[in-house]
Amino acid sequence: MINTRELHYFLTIIQEGSILSAAQKLHMAQPPLSRSMKQLEEEIGSKLFERGPRKIELTAAGKLFQNRAEQMLKLMNTTLNEVKDLQAGNHGTLSIGTASSCGVTILPKVANIFHQQYPNLKFELWDGESIRITELIQTGIVEIALVRFAFDSEHFNVIRLPKEPLVAAIPANILDTLPKTQYLTLKELKNKPLMIHRKYENILTEECQKAGFAPDYLCQADDIMPILAWADAGVGIAVVPQAAMGMIPTPNIVFRTLIDPIIELNSALIWKRNHTLSAAGEKFLEVFMTLHTL
Repeated sequence: MINTRELHYFLTIIQEGSILSAAQKLHMAQPPLSRSMKQLEEEIGSKLFERGPRKIELTAAGKLFQNRAEQMLKLMNTTLNEVKDLQAGNHGTLSIGTASSCGVTILPKVANIFHQQYPNLKFELWDGESIRITELIQTGIVEIALVRFAFDSEHFNVIRLPKEPLVAAIPANILDTLPKTQYLTLKELKNKPLMIHRKYENILTEECQKAGFAPDYLCQADDIMPILAWADAGVGIAVVPQAAMGMIPTPNIVFRTLIDPIIELNSALIWKRNHTLSAAGEKFLEVFMTLHTL
């Protein structure tokens, strides 16, 4: 089996023009180098050198093998560098899961800084409900994820993020019926057509009941984007996380933070417990932590 050392010896002989000079450059005795080249010729089954009195000459087979040897060593060096870069987290693909509103606000800021520092790393994004994302982490499809509510510290490492309030996305045709204030009290949602993501329905319903009324849900959905689009069309008030405020740039919606009480949501960055992150995952975590501790 031909090895890279034999290829290196062979190319050094060609470069130096003689086995003696090559042996000196390689800091080895001439006989072992001559034996190595004889063994190489036996492995190939063809003569590579014409040994003259002063300088060796390559045979036709030697010239062909020189070209291939140079290519093989270059490929080997490139491969080794790529493997080192991969292990160092400088190449490869990082799979990230995200809840939709988190993916619109938090993730792009981190990804932008991360990409500037590690331009050869690629991303694979998985969007969905927290339950689905945690399942993807458990199966190894996703490595790191931004989720809401599902903080199972028994199975996941958790970095909790600052709490985030619910806000009301109010269309212009309903805004005129509300006080012209910076905030919106929960009681002012009474008898208003509300649209809500199903995972926030229970918490909003509970707080409305504490305030003495039952919310009038015009629409419940599994995604934030549709209810924001409906609010943009004037259908009703969409109650969404604050992070969703930038999802639909439009002059037709005014956002008001809900108060009395402020209803806050929990979110976190999670990854599988007792699992070693890839180098890319570790680097992403470093960037994330740096950004969120500034």
